[in-house]
Amino acid sequence: MKYFVSTHRTQGERDNDSNSITETEIVDLASLSHEDPDHPYCGCARSFVGITSHQTTTTAEIVESDMTAVEFVARFHAAFVAMGFADTPELRAEVGNGATELLRLAAVWPVGTVVERRCHEIRVREFPAAT
Repeated sequence: MKYFVSTHRTQGERDNDSNSITETEIVDLASLSHEDPDHPYCGCARSFVGITSHQTTTTAEIVESDMTAVEFVARFHAAFVAMGFADTPELRAEVGNGATELLRLAAVWPVGTVVERRCHEIRVREFPAAT
């Protein structure tokens, strides 16, 4: 199964790039407080957020592992509960929908693709080198 993890690859291509996550942490999309990916003070519209560290990055990479979709959703669920969210049926449904959407998006590109976020769009920064 393919999913997004933090990466330092292609960092610096944009002046407002940032990465405070260690490599290969599973990432989610940061919540939006506005829709300007070039906002000088807030990077929410250009950022992914680590599900464990809660730190941000402007780049993510597609990886693949033998983790199942159920295990992936469970990791997201555990991360939200660890942040203090009440473990309700509504939370499980919302987290499940969000994690499933990320899996659907990651499935589009080959492993090794680096992507960036531009508000509501995920764009390719670099495709993997041909082997």
